[in-house]
Amino acid sequence: MRYCLFVGLLALPLLGCGSDPADNEGATTTGATTSTGSAGTGGAGGESPGCAPAAAPDVTDVSGTWAYRAIGSQLTQAQGLPPFQTRIVSVMLITQQQNGDAISLQGTYCDHYTEDPDAIVHAVIPDSFRGALAPVTREGTFAANEGGLRYKLGPLHEVIGAALGDPAQDELPTDPEDARVVDQDEDGHPGMTVQLQGLIDGSVYVAERARTELDGVAVATDRIEGRLGFVSEQSVLETDPPSLKATMAASRTYPDPEECNSTFVMVRTPDEADCAWIMERADTLFQ
Repeated sequence: MRYCLFVGLLALPLLGCGSDPADNEGATTTGATTSTGSAGTGGAGGESPGCAPAAAPDVTDVSGTWAYRAIGSQLTQAQGLPPFQTRIVSVMLITQQQNGDAISLQGTYCDHYTEDPDAIVHAVIPDSFRGALAPVTREGTFAANEGGLRYKLGPLHEVIGAALGDPAQDELPTDPEDARVVDQDEDGHPGMTVQLQGLIDGSVYVAERARTELDGVAVATDRIEGRLGFVSEQSVLETDPPSLKATMAASRTYPDPEECNSTFVMVRTPDEADCAWIMERADTLFQ
């Protein structure tokens, strides 16, 4: 097991009753459900001259096999303490096809982890959690825009721990007896299991929804960079001990207002590359 998060949705470092909502505009907590808005002021589609890379004019084809790393930044705050940054990292193996301006891809999760050295409670994700994450299929464009060809993937809604008729709109279940709850990691508990270690020890059983979109450019024939937009929501179904549920309901998490802190990078790999190949090189591959 390692310290990980699914696309950055767990506000576990927060304890106590939380601060007044007026102190953190943009933070939302509703019962045992926590939501965060899109990263940055403009999400993935906003223009930001300070961090938008320049497109390589000679790159016209982005089909092939790619290693993908996304970093979503959010801020967390405990009562009486200043906010601190949490970076949630997702690593995937991508197979991508291009037909004219249209692109489609299939992705497999290789890893998720969080960089939160200042957190007083860490989320520990069992291997069964990561192994239960479903592959993704996405569509987008690599088309002419001001400044060159832009790589764009529209919104994708991923739901774990629940089966929703409309993944984008349906409310997440809050009751572990809700028929929509799925024991996705097959450990005998509702939803997906997250373990806590630190000032608080225990287990949290959750359903989550993540919305992501990408806006970037090919900076070289073997590299795509850009901004990641994300919206996240989480419902705590049960906890062990039960008192943790009230603590979770009081948590405060909100978007990092600096959109340049939420980014993605794709690096072209050999066609035969797999997740093991990517993870062996992850420390330097995305630099």
